[in-house]
Amino acid sequence: MSGFNKDERAVSAPHSSTLPVFPAQQDELDLLELLSLLLDRKKTILGITFAAMVIGAGVSYMLPQRWTSSAVIVPPEVQQMRMMEKTLNELTVLDIKTDITPDSLLSDYMRYFDSRDLREKYLVNTTYFKELVKDKELDATQRYQRVDGILTGNILSHSSAQDKDTDKKEYRYYELSYSAETPVAARDLLQGYINYVTDVVEEELHQKLTYQVDQVKNRVTGLYDLDLQRAENAHNIKIERLTYALQIANSAGLKKPSWSNGTAIVDDPDFSVTLGADGLSRKLAIEKSIDDVSTLNADLQNRKLYIDKLNALEIDKMQITPFKYMREPFQPIKKDKPKRVLVVLLAGIAGLLGACGYVLISSMMQERKRQRTELL
Repeated sequence: MSGFNKDERAVSAPHSSTLPVFPAQQDELDLLELLSLLLDRKKTILGITFAAMVIGAGVSYMLPQRWTSSAVIVPPEVQQMRMMEKTLNELTVLDIKTDITPDSLLSDYMRYFDSRDLREKYLVNTTYFKELVKDKELDATQRYQRVDGILTGNILSHSSAQDKDTDKKEYRYYELSYSAETPVAARDLLQGYINYVTDVVEEELHQKLTYQVDQVKNRVTGLYDLDLQRAENAHNIKIERLTYALQIANSAGLKKPSWSNGTAIVDDPDFSVTLGADGLSRKLAIEKSIDDVSTLNADLQNRKLYIDKLNALEIDKMQITPFKYMREPFQPIKKDKPKRVLVVLLAGIAGLLGACGYVLISSMMQERKRQRTELL
């Protein structure tokens, strides 16, 4: 009997707790009771939220910093092209086509700027990279991964051709950017890489012009040597013909030119004897005295002059800038990431949600535990 009364009292005992009731048969939660519970535990919730924000602030300081410096360039103007005007004019006078224009210079520059090999060669020789790997024993694979991690997404170029805005497509420009862990490093790396690529373009332009001149020089020199040999062959044949003609004139007893005594002779087209032996002897002596057959050949003389001009031409390394700045590299004042305020805000929201969940779950667990205790 006493056991029956005990169970009856356990079943019929009223719930005198201030915690919200979560009975199994209840289909809906009382939002007011949940809100009241959260307000009652506001110190716990605020404490957890504040702790999460502090942790978020600490994490934001530990995350890698990213600052980006950028520059905008357009094709070079006339003033910049004048640095190479003298050389280009000399090449034009000598009929050497270079096809160098402001647009071609900018295209060549961007082709090298986007070169992965050049970016890597530049980066590994910078003080910035040497400081990053200082006192770190990296094998070849780890070193490559470190370089790849820096290059990927940190050196970018954007062309006006990629713009959807048609107004910006009226002129050609490129935006160059470089990202690093400090604002000063970002600016210095971008400026240094721009200068590095400029030097490469200058050297490539010098090699290109030198190669073109060498090609023309080799071609015209070869043609000159060929024509000179032909002229020498013709000269030697002429001497042989004069020798034979002189022998014929002597055999015929013709000493003087045939037209000097009023007679007419049908001359041999291969061996002319109309000059007579005296004239042929003098002409043969003159022909044999000619050591350089080009002295009496205007075409050969003109070609030799052209070759001499080519040999005298010096293609100096030109100091040029294959672009014009619309905006020079600058030191950024705002970092790209991490956004410290955003990190702290997200950490606070996560802490608030987590704290509310913790309070509700802990309250539900306490209520379930109390109910089991009363049933026993």
